[in-house]
Amino acid sequence: MTTAIRIEVLPARLGDCLLVECLRENGRPWRMLVDGGPPDTWPLLKQRLDRLQADDRAIDVAVVTHVDNDHIGGMEPFLGSDYAGLVGDFWFNGRTHLPGTDATRSIDQGEDVVSALLAPSGGQPRPWNTAFRGGPIDTGNPAGVIDVPIPDGPHITVLSPTNQRLTILAAQWAAVIAQTQHGAERELEPDVPGPLTDLAALAAEKAPTDSSVPNGSSIALLVEHRGASLVLGADAYGDVLGAALKALATARGSQTLTVDAFKLPHHGSKSNVVQSMIAAAPARHYLVSTNGDTFHHPDDAAIARVVLHAPPGPTLWFNYRTPRTARWGDPALCERYAYTAVFPDGPDVGAVLELPARDVGSAAPSAPASPSTTDHAGTPPVRRTGGGRVRRRRRAGPS
Repeated sequence: MTTAIRIEVLPARLGDCLLVECLRENGRPWRMLVDGGPPDTWPLLKQRLDRLQADDRAIDVAVVTHVDNDHIGGMEPFLGSDYAGLVGDFWFNGRTHLPGTDATRSIDQGEDVVSALLAPSGGQPRPWNTAFRGGPIDTGNPAGVIDVPIPDGPHITVLSPTNQRLTILAAQWAAVIAQTQHGAERELEPDVPGPLTDLAALAAEKAPTDSSVPNGSSIALLVEHRGASLVLGADAYGDVLGAALKALATARGSQTLTVDAFKLPHHGSKSNVVQSMIAAAPARHYLVSTNGDTFHHPDDAAIARVVLHAPPGPTLWFNYRTPRTARWGDPALCERYAYTAVFPDGPDVGAVLELPARDVGSAAPSAPASPSTTDHAGTPPVRRTGGGRVRRRRRAGPS
C-alpha cells in the first residue's frame, strides 16, 4: 500500500497538535503542522520534530487555527525555536488580519504570537499568510470556500472561518487575548461517564450551540492528495463546516463530499459534532484529539452521532485511552453498532493514521460524484455555491 497522507495526532492533553505529511512519489514529503497544543505540549512536539531526518525537517505550512490556549500555547515556544525558521508559511489570523484593524495594534495589545511572527530574533518577519497575499484566511460568505493549490503537493480548501466570524473576533479581540494569556483552563466537576446503553437517545440529546468567539474563528481545512482526503475541523462550528462541505460537494456535482478521514471539531464536543456536518462529508475514519481534561471531551452524544450516522463500519481514532474513551472500545458495543475503535499503545504515543493513495494525478481535484475515488487532474471552476463562493487563491508553499 502506498501512503498518500499521514496524520499524526500528538497527545496534547485537552488540545490539538497535529503533524500532517503528504507523501510525493519522489522527493521529500510536503509537511504541515496544525497547532501546538497547550504550552506544556512543546517538549513533546520538539521531541517529535527532532525525530525527523536531519536533512528533512522543513515544515511547508504551520497553521495556528485560532487563539485558544490549548491550540496556540505550544506555538509560542515553537516560534522561539530553530524550527520556526524552517517553516515556509505561517497561516494564522492575527489582529492585523481582522476587519477594521491596522498592523500596529496587535503588538500594542501584547499578542505574543504576532510579535514573534513580525519581529523574530533574526530580525526578518516570518512568512505569514503568504498564500493569501498576506491577507486574512476566511471563506467570505457562509457556505463559501477558498481553494489553495500547492505545486506538487496537496490541494487545500479552506472551510472556516467566515468573514462574519472574523468581524466578531475583531470586536472582542482584547478580551479574547486576555483570556488566552491568563489560561482558560478550569476544573469542572469530576468526570463520571454514564452508560452507553442507548446510542440513539445519546445522539438525539440536545446541546447548546457553540458560541465561543475563538472557536468560531477557527481555520478548518480540507486536504486532498493523490486520491486521499482529510478534513481538519479545528474547533470550528459544526454548522459552518457542514454548510461549506455541502457547498463544495454541490460545486463538484455531488450531494455529499465523501472523505477518508475527519478530525472532529472541538475535541468531540456535542455542540460542534452535529448530524448535518456528518452527513455533508461522510468519512471512514474519525479522529478525536483530547485526554478529557477540564471539559470532559469527547461528549458521548458526539461520538454516538458519528457511530449512528457515519457510513457503515467507521473507525474511531482516539489519541488517548481514558476511562471516558475506553468505553467506546467495548467489544460488544463495537460489534452491535459495527464500528472499530483504535487507541494508542501508551500515553505519549497519540494516534497515527495513514491514508492510501488512489491515483498519481496532481493534487487539484476535479468535479466528481465521489471525491475520494476521483482522478485529481483538474480544479473546480469558480462558482456560487449555496450563498457562498468557491474562490481561488495563489499557489502556496515551497515545492
